[in-house]
Amino acid sequence: MQKEYKNAMEKISLLDEDKARILANVKKAYEQSGVASDDAGAQKNIVPFYKRPRFSARRWGTVAAAFAVICTSAVLIYNQFTGDNRGGGHGIDYTNPTMQPVEEVVWQELDSVEDIAEKTDCQTYTLNSVSKKYKVKKVEVAPAQKHVRITYKNKKDEDRILFEYKEEENAEDITKQFENESELAKEKVGTSDVTMYGTEKCDAMTWQQESCTFAVRMSKGCSTEKAKSIVSGTKKKDSDDKHGKDNPSKGKGNDSSAATSPNAVGWKGNEKPSSTNQKKKILREIYNRLGFRITIGEPAEDVTYKKIDDFESFAFYYNENEDLEGNRIVGYAGWEGCPSGVMKHFNESDIKSVNGVSVTVYEKENGERLFAFIKQEISFTILIENWTGEDMEEALGEILSVIHISMDDGDSGDDKDEKTEKNDKDEEDAAPYREAAQEIQDAVAEKSLKTLASYVEFPLQIKGAGVDVESAKEFQELSSDAVFASDWVDAVVSYDISKIKADTKSFKMGDSSNYLLCKIKNGSVVITELCTEKALPQPEPSADGEY
Repeated sequence: MQKEYKNAMEKISLLDEDKARILANVKKAYEQSGVASDDAGAQKNIVPFYKRPRFSARRWGTVAAAFAVICTSAVLIYNQFTGDNRGGGHGIDYTNPTMQPVEEVVWQELDSVEDIAEKTDCQTYTLNSVSKKYKVKKVEVAPAQKHVRITYKNKKDEDRILFEYKEEENAEDITKQFENESELAKEKVGTSDVTMYGTEKCDAMTWQQESCTFAVRMSKGCSTEKAKSIVSGTKKKDSDDKHGKDNPSKGKGNDSSAATSPNAVGWKGNEKPSSTNQKKKILREIYNRLGFRITIGEPAEDVTYKKIDDFESFAFYYNENEDLEGNRIVGYAGWEGCPSGVMKHFNESDIKSVNGVSVTVYEKENGERLFAFIKQEISFTILIENWTGEDMEEALGEILSVIHISMDDGDSGDDKDEKTEKNDKDEEDAAPYREAAQEIQDAVAEKSLKTLASYVEFPLQIKGAGVDVESAKEFQELSSDAVFASDWVDAVVSYDISKIKADTKSFKMGDSSNYLLCKIKNGSVVITELCTEKALPQPEPSADGEY
């Protein structure tokens, strides 16, 4: 403080006119105090200023200068103190004696994302590609700065995603929060350069888009591919968006107008589920034209059927899978290919084997995926907009399980309608058996002896290997690699579960030498026989001769 005071005194000086003004004021005050005294003797003893000056002009100038220094120092000290308390003096330029005002940030909490457009002048962006299990928990806006923060929360897993953006290019208050974090990667997503932060997984990222600065921070890290899909799924919501409150969602968490891929040829996104009569009419027309019909069974919801070019097309929701929840699934079925335009901008990225079916995966630059496969000689193409689930095989397996192919010629007129109704009832009654068969196939594909054992009726004879198994415990002690030989697995998982009907008593999953024989007892599916070409190792006897 002494050093600052000394430096300030050395730099301060008074102009001659200021000195004269100060001295004149002091002289005037002195003379007025002498005249106002009631003591005559005291007045005589007062020596006029010009006769007995107590201070020279030089001394008065020194006093005035000291007074000015004290005032100036007090102002400087006050500014420094208050500036520090406002955040370390940010916003004040000490090279300029004029103070710069600090813009005050006032945050207000809104009830919903829709309120951003309705109650502020800020643009509305959302993360459309995150799983539907994440719900908007909190919306905060600083209207003056056009800065928005949206918190998504997955209640089941207790993890959060903080999404924020500011309508300003390279906004430092967003980008500088990552200065001390490890940079994981730099990726190009569309026209944006995305910087990702983290060690092994991506925990946060920031990028520029449409003159805005964006950032995402996640409580649980994800892969860089998943992070890229989150960025590509960042969408601007227009104030007149047709998906707004004037178009309420249909069904269990389904928004029939909001989740249709732009590549869904023949679909506008606002179609309503087909009624029973509409379904009959469309499927009859499709069969007469194509020679087959595709029905979508439970637990699919809000199913809509259409005929588009030389293809049957269908749309539905599958909310049993959290990653698929709320996403509209659109499919096409035909003897070859798919309608023109469906594959536009998609490139082949991978091939997956799902329940014995080879599925080709196609992907756009924005992360959207398309799946193509052939089942019973019919070509299928499936679109799922905004789906970024990492467990692709599980999701595809569940989608395939609700797609049923029928090549029955049927009857005509009223008899045909009655048969269609009976078929629908049969499909519904057979659904639990097909679901159990699907779970058995999944257990085989995953090579899980434990899961498979839950369906086995013991004792179990394993034909071909010459082994009898008495209990689930003994079954789980078998060699997993020996039981799940590749030929046996392929034979079992390739079985078409749509062959299982409501009146089915037993069915064999596999071929003549590699199979599981299943029976339906008391409404449940049980495995009564297993056959494999591969010999299984026998357990070695212990010292006392027991196994």
